[in-house]
Order: sequence, then C-alpha cells, then structure tokens
Amino acid sequence: MRVLVCVGLVLLGSSLVQSLGQVNTQLVNMYKHTFNGDATYYGGSGGGGACGFRSPNPSVAGKTKMTVALNRPQFTNSVMCGSCWQVSGSGHGSGNAASAVTGSFVVFVDNLCPECAQGSVDLGVSGDGRWDVGIKAVECPVGNIKIGYRFEGSNPYYIKLQVRNSRIPVHVMEINNGHGWQKMSHDPSGYFIFTSGPIPDGPVRVRLTAINGHQITDTISGIVNDNVAGTGLQFPHDPSLH
Repeated sequence: MRVLVCVGLVLLGSSLVQSLGQVNTQLVNMYKHTFNGDATYYGGSGGGGACGFRSPNPSVAGKTKMTVALNRPQFTNSVMCGSCWQVSGSGHGSGNAASAVTGSFVVFVDNLCPECAQGSVDLGVSGDGRWDVGIKAVECPVGNIKIGYRFEGSNPYYIKLQVRNSRIPVHVMEINNGHGWQKMSHDPSGYFIFTSGPIPDGPVRVRLTAINGHQITDTISGIVNDNVAGTGLQFPHDPSLH
C-alpha cells in the first residue's frame, strides 16, 4: 500500500479544511477505476451489519438506492464502511429475470460480504440470482448533510468513536489529549479507539484525515454515548476522485 502526503488548503464555509494528511492511494484508486464482479442479494442489515452503524443507518444512506455488503478485499478492514459506490449492470447473469441488475445506481456500504470477490457486492434488498456488474467508489451524495459522531461505551479513559455521513471515508483519526494529537486505532466495526486516557473533561477535539489527504479539525461538545452529534462540518467535493 502506498501512502503519500498531500499539501494544500481548502476553504469550507467558515472553517479551514487542510490537505496535509496521508493519502491512501490504494483506496483512492477505488474511485478512479471500475472493478468487475457479481451482484447477489441478501436482504439487508438495516444498520446492524459489520459496520456497526446500529439502526437507523446514517442519513446519507437514504440518499442512495440501497445499502450493500461490500466484498472483503475492498472493505479494507472496515475503512470503507459508510462509503458510496456506483453499481452498473446490463442484466447479464443468472436468476429470476425480475431481479436482473440493470442501469447504474449509487449504493451505501453498511456491511461486509465475507465470501464476495473483489468487484462484487451483496445487495441489501430482496432478490434472486447472480448478475454481472461493475462497481466504482464515488463520493457520497451528502448534499447539506454534515459529518456526525457517535460515541459508544466511552469515558475520558476509553474513547470509542464513529464517524458518520462523511462524503469520503476517514482512514485516520487523531484525538487531542491535552498534550497534543494522538493517533487512534481503527477497529473492524469501523470505530476509532483511544485507550491512553484520560482526555480533558469537556469538549473533545479530533482531527480527521480522509483517504485523499483532506483533514478536518473538529470539536465535539462532549462525550455522550449512543447519541449522534454533529458540528456542521463536511469534507469538500474532490474533482480528482472522478
């Protein structure tokens, strides 16, 4: 896996989004190429899949046609949880003709398909068959939706934090423990973990790095478990991902 450093500045409303972080070229390439595989059906997880979103799913999922379970190679140890993909099919394959995958549409990843090969997705709706498709990662159609955060089982000594509704997946998260920025670990359910507390009481400062190197420095009002909080920030559109 190649990791580059991107340098630049982007003005986002009244906030400054810095392009100073690591670029994950392996994941960025998923936005630049189409991968051929199969589409199958499994009925959906409703937010209860491997990505740990819980029910309901992030609101941006409602702006896509359906949720999907992504193949293991491109799931990338859950970093691609919450990503969006364009699925294109021509109706070729096998199964009930009423379930044939035709045309192009955007889907939201909330689960893992362990047995699926690269380029394949398990569609989160009812259907039948195995259909030839091409898939390509795309920016999520966030519109006016801003990034949200969800704490789970957290306290000043143990932080478990999820990013929701991001236009582009976050692959690095750091937390300020009062002595500087500390990198958080990433777990298989898509949460970021910090166990070297305590962090200061009150607002929680975090720095997000998207896979294209864009960074957001944000302040969450405090630790409130099982609640989605937002601060009004979002990563900007990146034309280079097309």
